[in-house]
Amino acid sequence: MIESTNKLFNRIVDKFGDSSNSLLLNGKTSSGYLPSQPGLIESQDAMSLSLRTASSDSKGTLTGVGFFLGGAGLILFLLDGLFGKSPGFDWVLMLLSFLMVLAPMIWEVSRPPYLPIIFNRRTQEIYYDMKGQLYHATWDGIEAVAYEYKMVNQYSGSIVHGNLEIILQKFGDPENRIAVNLSGVPAGKRLPSLVGIWEYLRCFMTIGPWFDETGKKTKSKTPFIEKSLRSGGVSFLDQLRQGRKLLSRERQEGKGISGGAFFYWVDSYFFFPMALGMECVQRINRLRSKRHWPEVVQERLDPNGPTTRLIDIEDSYMKQKQKELDELHERMRRVLPK
Repeated sequence: MIESTNKLFNRIVDKFGDSSNSLLLNGKTSSGYLPSQPGLIESQDAMSLSLRTASSDSKGTLTGVGFFLGGAGLILFLLDGLFGKSPGFDWVLMLLSFLMVLAPMIWEVSRPPYLPIIFNRRTQEIYYDMKGQLYHATWDGIEAVAYEYKMVNQYSGSIVHGNLEIILQKFGDPENRIAVNLSGVPAGKRLPSLVGIWEYLRCFMTIGPWFDETGKKTKSKTPFIEKSLRSGGVSFLDQLRQGRKLLSRERQEGKGISGGAFFYWVDSYFFFPMALGMECVQRINRLRSKRHWPEVVQERLDPNGPTTRLIDIEDSYMKQKQKELDELHERMRRVLPK
């Protein structure tokens, strides 16, 4: 267990042996860096900001594979219908193809959705769900550690990785604390970009929901914020569509088509079924996610909800839940035969 951000910082310095690639940040004062777009923003409005996690990005992978295999099966079904000589087999193939599409999708959609990391401006809090357990922190006194390090192997050489981490405590068990990464996949992240992400979050929580690229407060949504929201909404399916546009742009330029553009164009069609399956599950996951937060969080995400922080109600809430549990046990004891 990591008790505080200072201890986390010391552990990182001890592990990598270089404090020049690590920074201890706080939510009160500016780091001197300009805010940069996190690229993980799921939603942002006047009340709250949601950051996707790596788990939510991988949601729908099994369904994507099912769409890929099912799509291949349907193509074989059509080919067998046109040129084949086994009328019984083609219907079996079609049935198996639909099962490969529907079965993994139904299974993934029925599972609890992956919830984002939420920054609540109204109550100045951060919420995170880990395997059904609620973790939280107040923005007042919040600190973060940004650090970069190198990983070396014989195939890719030296690659810079980076993380931006904060400490959260479990609701109902303040001594149970975890470090949560706010910057997504660590590969390719450099220290300046990590600090820029922190400045974006700090501006949202302290300055206001809308600001420009210099961190100056504005009255309405700026092009900088809109670009950040667009980049955060880019999915695997969107990336494949961009691959098709790359080929079109090179044809319009009239300088020939590069091998890379042709490769992306082929990928955009080959992996389209897989990307479509992932997109369907992730969209459903986002629509369902808000309803899966505990009641105490849903109330505080309501514009007209309470403004008390979780840390303020923690003791009384847990005592009330324990009282209800004890009463339930007492009723069960009286009803059940001895």
